[in-house]
Amino acid sequence: MKNRYKLTVIILFCIVIGSCKKVIDLNLKTASPQLVIEGNLTDELGRQFVSITKSVAIDSTNNFPPVTGAVVNLIDYNGTSYKLTERAPGNYYSPSLLGKHNQKYTLQVHLDGKTYTAVSTMPDKVSIDSVALSVQYFGTQVTKTVIIFYQDPLNVPNQYRFVLTINGVQVKQVFARNDYLNNGRAVQQLLYEDDIKLKSGDQVDIEMQCIDPTIYNYWYTFSLQQSNDFSSTTPTNPITNFDDHNVLGYFSAHTTEHRSIIIP
Repeated sequence: MKNRYKLTVIILFCIVIGSCKKVIDLNLKTASPQLVIEGNLTDELGRQFVSITKSVAIDSTNNFPPVTGAVVNLIDYNGTSYKLTERAPGNYYSPSLLGKHNQKYTLQVHLDGKTYTAVSTMPDKVSIDSVALSVQYFGTQVTKTVIIFYQDPLNVPNQYRFVLTINGVQVKQVFARNDYLNNGRAVQQLLYEDDIKLKSGDQVDIEMQCIDPTIYNYWYTFSLQQSNDFSSTTPTNPITNFDDHNVLGYFSAHTTEHRSIIIP
């Protein structure tokens, strides 16, 4: 009996040792700050902006230091350059530029003697047909979810991003989709998220963006990092479309459309 007990202890010890082999020591807290550029150009007036900040340690609050004094230009398909105005620290705006579908745009940021460049092409617009509430039952638990309906164009590769805002607060979850499995079909896209639980009286805003393939790759890899529990792979930064890959962020020329719903 004693020998069997000793053998059991040895086996358990080996299991514990074996399970501790793949500990990954990620030195995230001491990573030096990186430049973060987030640029957006849409097909609506008054929504063109570029945010420039510095990254912070992973254990810090979401208070990203703004980067001021940059020279920011948006260049359209004709080569016309529009200088953005810094209206608030780190936030640069253009009230007069309107993006056009199927046209290429370039963002240039000049800062501290360096130039950072990114290119994005605005796709054709795919419109929202309607939005609705979906109610799911899991035993005694009731979950309310927003569902969006739209018609995906036939024989044209399309990529989408959906932004969900509840009572003025944007949810953290990223919804990036393509039409690999539903090309040319009527789509019912469920926007399930577990950040903010929907309840009666909540006002939900859904933004649908049509994005180019490089921006889809950015948001898709970003969404993978959200679900990464560090148990199998080392986290990496999303794939940026800036020419200097030491920069974090993106430049997206995309369409935009909003719909709202009040949860009954």
